[in-house]
Amino acid sequence: MSLSEKDIENEATTKPLSLKLITRLFGTLGPYIWLLFIGNFFCIICAATDMAIIREVKKIIDYPDLDSVSILSVLFPLICYCVINRITGWTQWLLTCFSTNKGVENLRIKFFSQLQRLSKNFYDTHKTGWLIARNTGDIFIINQFMLFSLMMLIYFATAIMFAFYEMTKISPVLLVPTLFIVPVVFVVTVRYKRRMEQAQRETRKQNSKLVANLSENVRGIRVVQAFSREKHNLSKFNLLNQKNRELEIRVSRLNALFLPSIDFLGILNTSIVITFVLLLLNGFIPFLPKFTLTTGELVAYISYMNIVVWPIRMLLEIYSMGIAAMAATERIFEIIDLSPSVVDPDPPKKMEISHGNIYFDTVSFSYEKNTSLIFENLTHEILPGQTVALVGESGVGKTTFASLIARFYDVTSGAILIDGKNVKNYTQESIHQSMAIVLQSGYLFSGSIIENIQFRLPDLSRNKIIQIAKKYGTHEAIMNLPNGYDTQVLEGGRLISLGQRQIISLTRALASDPRILILDEPTSSLDVYTEYIIQEAMKKMVGNRTTIIIAHRLSTVKHADVILVVGNKGIREAGTHNELMKKNYVYASLVNNYDKKMHL
Repeated sequence: MSLSEKDIENEATTKPLSLKLITRLFGTLGPYIWLLFIGNFFCIICAATDMAIIREVKKIIDYPDLDSVSILSVLFPLICYCVINRITGWTQWLLTCFSTNKGVENLRIKFFSQLQRLSKNFYDTHKTGWLIARNTGDIFIINQFMLFSLMMLIYFATAIMFAFYEMTKISPVLLVPTLFIVPVVFVVTVRYKRRMEQAQRETRKQNSKLVANLSENVRGIRVVQAFSREKHNLSKFNLLNQKNRELEIRVSRLNALFLPSIDFLGILNTSIVITFVLLLLNGFIPFLPKFTLTTGELVAYISYMNIVVWPIRMLLEIYSMGIAAMAATERIFEIIDLSPSVVDPDPPKKMEISHGNIYFDTVSFSYEKNTSLIFENLTHEILPGQTVALVGESGVGKTTFASLIARFYDVTSGAILIDGKNVKNYTQESIHQSMAIVLQSGYLFSGSIIENIQFRLPDLSRNKIIQIAKKYGTHEAIMNLPNGYDTQVLEGGRLISLGQRQIISLTRALASDPRILILDEPTSSLDVYTEYIIQEAMKKMVGNRTTIIIAHRLSTVKHADVILVVGNKGIREAGTHNELMKKNYVYASLVNNYDKKMHL
C-alpha cells in the first residue's frame, strides 16, 4: 500500500460513521476496554438514578400532608439518589477518561513507531507538517470522540428507555406527543447532518494544508528571509488562512441555524405537551379517554418528555464529533497500515560487518515502478579499507549509490553484497550498527553537544568522547563553542554554525568506530578553516575503515584511493586522481571546469 500527495488531497473517503473504523479505534484500548465497559455500567446506573430523582420529586409535590411528617424523612430518598447519581457519574467519568486516554496513548505509540519504521522513500514524498498535523490535531479529535461518544450514547439510550417506561406507568396516552415531536426533531437533525458532513471534511482538509504550510515556512525561515520571500509567503499563507476561515464560518453558520431551531423545537415541545395535557384533562381530544393527572405527574411528564427530546438534539454533537473522528481515524490508520518498501527478512537475521567489502552485482534501481532507471546493470567492487570518492554532475545518483549501500532503498534488480552477504537477507538495524553517515546538513537534535555525540551510544563516557575528538582533531573546535561539550543546541542544530554542526556530526559518526563510513558532501558550503579541520579528520579516520565520500569540492577527493565518476546510469570512470587526469575524459573535464570556476 502506498500513500501519495494526491491521497493527502483526497484525505478521508470512508462513510461518515464506519463500524469497522469505530471497532478498530476502540480496539486500541486493549485490556483497558473492560474499564470502559464498567464505566458504561455506572453510566446506566447514573441514568436510572436521574429517573429516580424525578420520581421522588413527583412524590414530594404530590405528598398529601407535608406538615405532618419530617422534612428529612421526605427528602432522604431524594438525597440518597442524588448522592448515588453523583458517585456513579464521577466513577463512570474517571474510568472512561483513564481507559480512553490509554487507548490514545497506544495509538500515538503505534503512529510514532510506524513513522520510525517507514522507509526513506515515504519521507521523500510526504510533508513533515502534514505528519505533525496527523499526530496532533487528528489524535486530539479521536480522543474527544472516544471520551464522549460511547458514554453519551449509552446514557441517552438508557435515559430514553427509562423515560418512556415512566411515562407509560403514568399513562400510555402520554406517549402520543412523541409521535409528532420526535420525527420532526429527527428530520431536522438528519438534514443538518448531510450538510455538516461535507463542511467538516473540507474544513479538516484545509486545516491540514494550513498546518503543512506553516510548518514548512517555520522550518525554512532562514531561506525565506535570505530570499526576501516574507511578503510572498505571507500572501500565500493568508489565502490558505482565509479559505480556512471561510470554511469554519460555514460550519458555524450551520450550527447557528440548527441549534436555535432545535432550541425552538424544545420550547415548542414543552408547549405542545402542556397543551395536550390540558386538552386531554378536559376531554377535548376525540378518541382519547379523559383522565386526571396530579401536579407532580404533570411535572414528571414534562421532565420525561424533555429527556426524550434532548438526547435527539445532542445527537448533533455526537455526529459532528463522529464525522470528524472518522476522517481523522482513517488518516491515522492509513499511515499505520502502510507497508515499508524496505522490509527485514522473517525470521530476522543480523549482519556482522567485519571487513567492509562492498560489491554491486548487476544492480538496477529506480525510485518508482515504471519510471526511468537511476542505475542499470551496475557492477563494481569496493575493497575493504578503501576510501572511495563519488563525483559527477548533480542528480546522476551519487547519494542514491550511497543510500543503496545503507539499504535505505532496495535495488530493483541485482544485489548489493557486503562481505559477500546480500544486504536484503539481513535486518536494517544490524547493517546500520556497523555503518555511520554524515549528511550535508549536519542535523543535530535538541540538547547538548555531548548528548548529540552519544546519540548512537548513550553509555559512551565523556572522557572517551573527548579522546575520540582529540584523535580526529575536532576537540579544539568543540571547545571553542560557548560551553564546550555542554553547549546547548536547538532542533536541527540551530544556535551554532553549519561548519560547527558538521564537525559535531563527524565526531558523532566516528564515535561508534564504524566499519563503513559514508560522507555525503561533508565540506560543501564550509569556510576554509572548518573544511581544513574536517579534511584532516578524514585523513586520520581511514585505516581499515571503508569510506565513501560524496563531494563536489575536488580538493576533498584528490587523495581518495579510488574516484568513481557516476553518470549515464552507472560508473563512467574509475581510478585515482592522477590516472583519471591522464585519461583526459569526464573526470578531467570536471576538474577543469571546477578550476575555471575557482579562478572566476
